[in-house]
This record gives sequence, structure tokens and C-alpha cells, in this order.
Amino acid sequence: MGSDVSQLPMIARWLEDEARDLRRRAGILRTPSESPFASLSKFGLPTPTAAEADAGKKLDAGLRAILATHKNGTPQEQAAAVKEYFASLSPTQQAVVAAADPSFVGNLEGVPPKVRFAANRISIQKEFDEENSYFQGLATNDPAYKRTKARIETLRSFLNPRLKKTSDGNGRIVDVEATRQFLIFDAHFGSTGDPKASPFPDGRVAEVVGDLEKAEHVAFRVPGILNRLDNFNDFSKGGYNLIQDAKRVEQPDTAVVSWLGYDTPEVGDSVDPTKAILGGYQLNAFRQGISVNLRQDAKTSLFAHSYGTLVTSKALQSGLTNIDNVTFMGSPGLGPNIHSVADFHMPNTNFFAMRAVGDPVSYTQGHGDDPADFPDIKRLGTDGATGHSDYYKVGTGSLANMQQILFGDTKKLTFTNTTLDQEKVGAAEVRELVMFLHERVDPKVVNKMGADLDPIVQGILNGRSSLKDVILPIHSVLNKYNMLDRVKPDELFGEVQKLAGNLAYKQTYKAAKDRGAPDFVAKIAANTAATSSRGLLTVVTWPVVKVLEFDRLRNNTRQLVDGLRSDGRKMLEDGQEMTSEVAQDGRRIVSDGTQMGGTLFKDGGNIALGIGDTFVHPGHVIDNTAGALKSMDHAKSQFLSKGGDAVAAFNRATNTVVDKSGSIIHTGRDMGSKALHKGTDVIDSALNFVGF
Repeated sequence: MGSDVSQLPMIARWLEDEARDLRRRAGILRTPSESPFASLSKFGLPTPTAAEADAGKKLDAGLRAILATHKNGTPQEQAAAVKEYFASLSPTQQAVVAAADPSFVGNLEGVPPKVRFAANRISIQKEFDEENSYFQGLATNDPAYKRTKARIETLRSFLNPRLKKTSDGNGRIVDVEATRQFLIFDAHFGSTGDPKASPFPDGRVAEVVGDLEKAEHVAFRVPGILNRLDNFNDFSKGGYNLIQDAKRVEQPDTAVVSWLGYDTPEVGDSVDPTKAILGGYQLNAFRQGISVNLRQDAKTSLFAHSYGTLVTSKALQSGLTNIDNVTFMGSPGLGPNIHSVADFHMPNTNFFAMRAVGDPVSYTQGHGDDPADFPDIKRLGTDGATGHSDYYKVGTGSLANMQQILFGDTKKLTFTNTTLDQEKVGAAEVRELVMFLHERVDPKVVNKMGADLDPIVQGILNGRSSLKDVILPIHSVLNKYNMLDRVKPDELFGEVQKLAGNLAYKQTYKAAKDRGAPDFVAKIAANTAATSSRGLLTVVTWPVVKVLEFDRLRNNTRQLVDGLRSDGRKMLEDGQEMTSEVAQDGRRIVSDGTQMGGTLFKDGGNIALGIGDTFVHPGHVIDNTAGALKSMDHAKSQFLSKGGDAVAAFNRATNTVVDKSGSIIHTGRDMGSKALHKGTDVIDSALNFVGF
């Protein structure tokens, strides 16, 4: 009996855990149906009466008038004006404005956070109802079914409460339900990366955890590619982890904003900095605007991941200076002009960087130098985090370091200075290979090619295509941009062989030293391994190189023939057009000349007859003189008319000859230049193919 009683506390804890889990699951499955007034009450706003609600349009017009007055102001000045306007309203009037135009008020800087939260909750409910109705009409085999379902579930979760751990005041940690707080919500913002997978744009969302207006420490998180409304919860989870202490309790004096406020790229356009440039301006405007709702002494930290580090870099360069701490993690680079922290000219801001073991994005340096390698940055440890997406994982050194930065306890930070070779075998070689490719392919070509490849990649990501299905389309895109001429197969595989040899050398040398071999023995073994690796790779890749070289020869030959055919056809068309127009103008000149000659002959004859008649009949002198003048005027008129037509026709013929001849010469010169260039490629690819 005693043993059974002793088990009761454990059973009670188990039942409590099960009940908590059931509540959580029930919250996820709950289908929300909430009136705007109920949304207002979630954040302590009063429910307006019918008469008060009618004043919404007038109050909304007043708000827009304030913005119009400050349309040329900075984001912070505009936000301050909006804040002042709302401060002049009663709580009921604030609720009225939020309900009158929730999509406008919910995304407007300067509006009190709780009013924005309420307005956005109204918008989320409306969007959920509309998209859920659309989803109910989708067949399960529809390409858009999967992503639309995920989007519906995400919107549902936005309206349902989340569980958070807090202290009950008696030393116990308990789970309580908390209404989710959205500072930004726009379901129709941005591009639609894959219309077949989802008819909806990616959207923009920003969620707040904590009390934004009272927090002493505020963090802003910026994500990278492929983040959208339908997978926002995966991103926001990192914000929940960040604000918790070691016991998973959310810190009361801290707030975290998970900001998905820009149009994130897909895979294809992630090589293009365009969205980062625009996103940088949007991040800067958001940070300046939200400053009016923060404590003046609040310490702010910005945590940027992946492509988000490039967005942050652009924001810092566009005027975002009121940040105490900036942390870059998993960065593809901060732009071609940023090589050190000093390039930002922000001496009062602390800069940190993280590169987890095996993070391939950091190795590529696709957008510039990796900030983890900057000589003047504080590089933080990431113990336990591997790859590209573990930085916010609970229990990792990366999350612990970010929490120390956020909470202001930087004495506990851990640092590292590991090299690529120490972090991941082959990482240094990957970086060298990417640099080799960057040197040979213009960034503009890379951007265009990425845009063409993205629909193909989307087909793979969303399950519509297999790797076998995309081989030919990818091959077509590569040929379109002459990639085998920009990066010749023999040069590419030569570089691969060199890097493979280097890698074999490093691995063998380390293995030999680890076994206690003398240095000269380790070097001999390493050199032998490198030579063997290069030789073996040469044998293995030779057939592949030959296939690619033949493909290059065929592609260059086709382009040469197509170019000659196209330019030759244009030259022939220009020649035919010139001949036709000159012949037409020539006929016009002959016709006008004939008419003019006939007119002059006739009028001249009439004048001669009049003169002769005057000698015979002197009394007819007046009539004959008048007739002669009339004939002379007619002859002059005809001469000017037909002569002008003939001159114009002659000029047209001359211009036609000049223009078309010039076009023919230009086309011929262009054809010769292209033929010479492409002919060189043909010869080069032919020689490579036969082994010279």
C-alpha cells in the first residue's frame, strides 16, 4: 500500500502533463470564429456602441490627414505624429479606428501595439474565413492543396492561444495560455513564388513575444529565403526559444519581434541582391517607426540569419544606426562593399558573427565576404549547432550566446576562431570552387539564370517533378547562357581535381600526425594520397568531361549556324527591301519627269504660237501676252510640283540606299564578329574534344 501511495505524486504529474498536452492539441485543432469586438476585447480594448462605431470613418479620415501632413517626414517623424494622434483618442475611439480599417491600422507605425494587435487579429480572422472557404473547394490532388492547407493551419494557429511557461509566484513553473500578438499582418504582400503550389502571395508577418512598450531589452529577428506566411510558425519558434531562460521561462523585461516584413527570395532569386536592397529599406523604416513605442532606454539587438544578414547589411547602410547589438549567422555575405565591421561606420554598435559547423551557406560567400571571417568582429561559439538551421535550437551554444546578448549579460559569451578546415572537411575547397565559378560568370548572368532555374527548382521542392524530369530543362537553361563556354569542362574538372588533391593531402596529413608519424613521413604520405586522388579523379571524370565537351561543340556549332542563318536572312531581307524601294522611287522619278517634260513642251508651244500670232496680228498682243503668262505660270507650277516630287523620290531612294546599306554592312560586320567569336568557341571545343 505504501509503495502505491508513493507513486501518486508521479501519477499526478503525468496526468497534469497529459492534460496540458490535450489542451495544447485542442487549441491547435480549434476552428476560430470571432467577431471584431471579441478581437478588440482580447487586448483590453472596450467594445464600442453602435453610435460610437459610426464615428469610425471620421476618425480614420483624421488619421489619414495626419499622415498626409507628414508625408515628407522621416519614418520616425510620421510614427510620432500617429502616436500623438492616438494619444488624443479615448480607448473606445482607438477601438473604433482599429475596427473601421484593421488592415491599415494594424500595419501602421506609431499606433499603440495593443491596438495594432487587435486590428491584425481582426484581419487574420477575415483572411482565415476567406482562405478556408477557398480551401474547402480544393481537391486533395490539386497542386495547391498542400501549401494552402499549411497556410490555413497557420492562420488558425495565429488565432488560437499559445502556451508559455511562467512562474506562479510560489516557485512553481506553470503553462498558461497567451494570445498571440501580431505587429504586422498582410496576407497579400509580396510575390507568389510558385503559383501552381499556392495562389496566394508569400505575405508579411511580425509577431511580438513579451511586452514591447515596457521591455528593457528588445530583439528584432530577420529571416532568410523561403520564409512565408504558411511556414511562419517555424520561424517564430526561434523567437520563443530566444526569450526563455534556462528553465524555459519567458523573461518579463524582454520582448522579441520576429520580423518577416520583406519579400523573401525563392531559391532561384536568392543569388540576386534586389530583394535585400528593398528589404533593407523596409527594415530600416520599421525600426525607426517602432522606436516611438519603445522605452527610450531600451537596449536593442538585431539577429539576422542567412539572406537576412544581407537585408540587415543593406538596412545598416541605408541609415539604420540605432541598434546596440547586431549578430550575423549563417551569412552568404554582406555585399561586395563590406569587408569588415569598420565599413559600417557604427562605432557604438557591437557586432557579432556565428558560423555553425557544416553550414554550407557561409562557405559559399555568394554575396561577399563571410562576416565570421572579419578581422574586427566578435565571433561567437555555436556548440551543438550544425548545418544552416540550428542556431535557435534549444541547448546550443549559439542560442545561449544570443540570449546573453539580448539579456545584457555579455560576460558569459563564448567565442571561437576555428578555420574552415577545422569545422568541416572540404569546406575550404567548396569556398575555393565557388570563388572559381564567381570569377568566370558575371553576376548579371547568374541573376538571370537563377530566375530561369527557379520554376524548375520549385517543381522539385513542391513535389511536381523528380530529378529525372528536370535534367533536360536545366541543361537547356545552362546552354541558353553558354555556361560550358563560361566555365569550360576541362577547366572545371581541372579545378575539381586540384581541390580533391588538396583535400586528400589535408586528410592524410592529419591522420598520419594523429597516429604519431614524424612530420616528413606525414608529408610523404599526404603527397602520395594527393597524387593518387588526382589520378583517380582524372580517370573517373574523363568520360564526363568528354560528354560535356561534345555537348559544348554541338551547342557552339548550332549557335554558329543559327547566327549565320539569322543574320544572313536579315541581310537578304534588307537587300530586297532596298531594291524594292529604290525601284519604286525610280519609277516615280521617271513618271514625274515624263509628266513635267510633257507639260513644259505643251506650255512652251502655246507661248511660241502666241508670239507668232502677235507678229501676224499686232492687235492680239494683249490676249497673247496674257496667254503666255498663263502658260508660263502653269509650267512653273508643274515644274515645282513634279520637280519637287522627283527630288523627294530621289532623296528617298538615296536615304534608302544609305540606311539599308548601312544596316546590311552593320549586320554583316556583326555577323562576322559573332561568327569569329563563336567559330573560335567551336574550334576550341573541337580541339578540347579530340584531346589537344
